[in-house]
Order: sequence, then C-alpha cells, then structure tokens
Amino acid sequence: MFHVGQNFSMLMILFSVIFSSTMASTNVRIPDKFLGTFKLDRSENFDEFLASKGVNWFVRKMIGFASVTKVLAISKSDPGAYDMSNLTSKKNTHFNNWKLNETFEAEGLDGKMHKITFDFDDATDTLKETHVRMDDPNDKGETYHYTIEGNELILKMANDKVTCRRFFKKEQTSS
Repeated sequence: MFHVGQNFSMLMILFSVIFSSTMASTNVRIPDKFLGTFKLDRSENFDEFLASKGVNWFVRKMIGFASVTKVLAISKSDPGAYDMSNLTSKKNTHFNNWKLNETFEAEGLDGKMHKITFDFDDATDTLKETHVRMDDPNDKGETYHYTIEGNELILKMANDKVTCRRFFKKEQTSS
C-alpha cells in the first residue's frame, strides 16, 4: 500500500522521466552532413513512382527532365531553425524558419498549400519530410525520407508498392 509521500515521489519520478524525454527530443539537431546544396544526379523508379500516383505520361516526362537542387541550411534569422529550398527549372519552393517536429504551412511544388513537418530520427540517421495537402480532407499525405551516403543525399519515396530513390550530389562550396 502506498503512502501519500510515496505517491508524491512516484509522481515526481514519472514527471521527471516524461519531462527529460520531451526535452531530449526537442534538442535533436540535423547533422551537418545534411546541410548544403545538393544537385539531382540520377533517379531509380521515379517514372514508375509518378505513374503509380496517376501522373500522365507527358507530365511525367516533363517532371523527369527537370533539374532539381535542394538546399538545406541553418536559418539565418534563428539558429534553432532551418531553411530548405527546392530549386527546379519550373518552380522553386522555400521553407524558411522551420523547426523539427513543428508543423507549418507552405506552398508545395504542386502549387497547393501543404501542412509540412520535418523530423529527424537519430536511430536511423534519417531526415523525414511529411506533406499533407490542405485542400483535400482525404489526402493521406506524402513522406520523403532523406539519408546521406558519402557525398550523396538520397531521397526515398513510396506509393502503393512502388519505391523510388533520387540521388543528389553535394556541391562543393568555394572557400
């Protein structure tokens, strides 16, 4: 049987554990190797991925030929936040001053407003970017997984049973 003092002690221990794990997750940072400018080099199954999403042949070819550069940096205005740009030959998007695990609203490459959340998983060394279209209540969202291998940023996307990977080479910065 617990006494009032024991209950209070148990509650304090529980609070301490919950608070510590919450604080630890908010201190997660994206490793420096993910920061920089990465230019699309090649893709695997990208056309098949787009086809599985119902994108018609002509649009798939246009998307496939577009140059893509991703830029990920620590925000200039808030050192605890990040900026990410998707630079394409057709349209650019800029997500500025976002923080891990905090959802924000921004325009996606499709021209629609999205709810976007970035998360970093230390255990798998993976940066995750999730988009949900705001104008579609049935949208299941899309999740993009980024990893680093050598000097390449690898983007992995899946739809139904089709998985594609896009490989971006890190551009060297001039000193």
